[in-house]
Order: sequence, then structure tokens, then C-alpha cells
Amino acid sequence: MEPPRGALSRRARDPRPFWYNAGGMKVLIWATTLQADILALALHLDGRADCEPLVVAEGLDAFQREPIARARPLRAPCLERDATGTRDAVRAFAADVVVADNHLPEFRAAPNVCTLWHGLGWKARGRADIAAFHKRVRELTGQDGSTANPRLLAQCYGAPDRDWRVDSWGLHPDNCEVLGMAFTDLLLDPPFAREDLAAHYRIDVVAKPTVLLNFTWHYGRIFPGAWTPPGLLSRSSAFEQDLALLEQVIDTVLERGANVLFCLHDRKRYEPAYLAALHAIAERRTDVQLKHKCEHPDNLADLMVADVMVSNLSSFITYFYASGRPSVHLCPAQDGASEIKLARLKRGKLRARSVDAGGDLWMNAPTDNGGLTARSAEQALEAIATALDQPDCCVERSRRWLDAHVHGIDGGTAARIHGALRARFGGTA
Repeated sequence: MEPPRGALSRRARDPRPFWYNAGGMKVLIWATTLQADILALALHLDGRADCEPLVVAEGLDAFQREPIARARPLRAPCLERDATGTRDAVRAFAADVVVADNHLPEFRAAPNVCTLWHGLGWKARGRADIAAFHKRVRELTGQDGSTANPRLLAQCYGAPDRDWRVDSWGLHPDNCEVLGMAFTDLLLDPPFAREDLAAHYRIDVVAKPTVLLNFTWHYGRIFPGAWTPPGLLSRSSAFEQDLALLEQVIDTVLERGANVLFCLHDRKRYEPAYLAALHAIAERRTDVQLKHKCEHPDNLADLMVADVMVSNLSSFITYFYASGRPSVHLCPAQDGASEIKLARLKRGKLRARSVDAGGDLWMNAPTDNGGLTARSAEQALEAIATALDQPDCCVERSRRWLDAHVHGIDGGTAARIHGALRARFGGTA
């Protein structure tokens, strides 16, 4: 049987027939972005003789240009999520279970559902998002996650994460299983070294230290709350403050003889004028490389070449803890919600919204992290300097955080997840 035309990525047209018989559980990988935990699981399942995966994701053409796709090419068929015919192909595949990382399918893609969270960080999901999650689980499996649901498996990174999903999300404990962080399998045993990656970067990631600025779009811009850069008037606009502080951060790094690897979310998630200003800042400076997630969807390589990571509480920074290298966390001046505005992309336009009244702002407190904490511009610049001067300053902090929050960093997490899928869904498809 051939897949519908337009559904199959270029890379997946050749290695195997579209439907090959692996003689095992059929697993649909439904990825918002093929990276991190869900990528690690897909690669593990792809190498098993007792599993038949089908990968559906956005941005597969961009993914195939990434270093990980060349070092560990997927043999399984890969479908572009929005391509014509993908839904028909998924239905014909008849998966036993769908594994999703952030957004569940909008149609009944499989009788059973496994959710992998989109990283372990600090930001809490809004009540509307949680309600939408339960609704979608109910549509896919026949009941939501608030009662024991034999067709639902919610992966949890550790005991604190499980408790949060039960207490805040209202998931029944029987639906939650502590399995760990699959991406650590790749971080512990990466398929390439820094030297292998040099050709993929415009900056010199071998001879010079590199500071990775990896920012979520959680606040619509970069810096959380009311941060005023040194030397800038407090009455300056938030737009001006944000850009001025970014320039100070980059210049602090460059003055110390290091590179800046500046990673942002998809282009569509930023206001056009703000996006243009960010690119102008990067282009005016040497030893700075700016990347967008929509063009470079996997950043395992970025974690490999980074000597320091700076983030505004993106969950991706907790993966960096596995390296033991320094991390800097840009936190709001206060933990309360009064000064925080959250970004929301609706009908292609970026909008700001206040935190849900009565809702949780944080899943983990911003100060509960494995690195250096900055609550002001001055603290941020000082922390970056410390991180560059003292490369071992966060080794113990990162280890303690991972020990407290993540189960079993032993290189076998993806295998545990596969085992949990087998145990839970082996006889219910």
C-alpha cells in the first residue's frame, strides 16, 4: 500500500515501504516539533524489532537538514502533519497508540493515548488549556483523564511532576506514571561531538566558548516583567527596554571573547517590528548567530556546542542541566502575576493576556532551578560573567535539581516508556 501523495516527507520515501511489518505494537508519533523527548522516543522505537512507528510532525523538510537527522536518520515513514492525505494515511496505519508531545490529534488517530509533556520547566498551563486537554482526551478515548482511564498514559518526569498533574491538572493518579526524561538518553550518549558540528554553524564553536541564548516567547518578548537596563530611563517603552537589555547581554558575552548563539521561536510568534529589531541587533555584531525554531527545529546540537545557557525560564534549559555546565535563569522581579503578561498567538496575530484569575502562574518556583538566578538586568549581566569565568559553578546545583525532579537519568528512559506502552496498551487496541 502506498501513502497518499503529498503526505510522505522526501527522506522517508526510500528506506522502507510505507507499511513494513515489524511484528510489534504500532505507535503513532504525533509531534508538534520533532525534538527533545518525543524525538528521543521516536529514535528508540525506530531501532526496535518489536515496534512499528509512524512519525507525523511539522517542519520535516527543515528537520532533515538538522545534524541529528543525518547522524541518526529515521527509517520509519514520516508524514508532514498538515499535508493532504496525512489523516487518511494515519487512519490506514491503524496505530495501537498515539504518543503526542504538546497538542493531541484533532481526530481519532488511535484508540489509546500517551502524552509526553513539552519539557519540564516552570510556567503553569492555564485553566482553559487544561480543560481543552481533558476534552480532547475524552474525544479520543471516550473519557477524560480525571477518572482512571485504561486508554490514557500520562508520562511524568518525576514525583513532583506527577503530583502537579494530579493536583493541578486533575489527572487521576492511575493515569500517571513516573518514567523520566527521554531526551537525557541522547544527552548522555550524543551521536556527535562538538567538532563534528562545526560546519553547521557560522560562528566558531570549537575555538571559542559559546553562550546559548534560548528564549521562550512566553512573555511575547524576552525579558520578564518590568526590567530596566542599566543606563536606560525607566520611562522608556517596554520595546526599547527589551532591545537595550538584549544588546547589553550580547555585548557582555562578546567582550569576554565568547560567541552568542541566539535561538528564538518560530518567526510568526513575534511582532514584525520587534522581529526586525532582533535581527538587526544580531547582524550588527560579529560572533553572533541567530536561529529560528521554524527553520532549525532540533537543538540537540545547540546544547552540545554551548558552554553557558541563558533563558527566560524556557523549559529547554532543564535539558542543559545534564551537561553540568552553567545556566542563567532570567526571572520576573517578583513571583506574583501582577506584572506578568503572557503571549498568545490567535488567528496569526500576537496578543498579550493577563494570567488567569485564580490560576497558577508557576508549576515550579522560578528560584527552584539548577543554575544562577537573575531578577534584574544588573543580576543578569553579573550572572553571565560568573558563568563564563567559573565553568563549574553549576555542576552541583544542576545535579541536585535533576535528582529532585527527574527520575532515572540512566540512558534507558525511552526503553521504560516503550515498556509502559506495552504494559498498558498491549491488550486494549
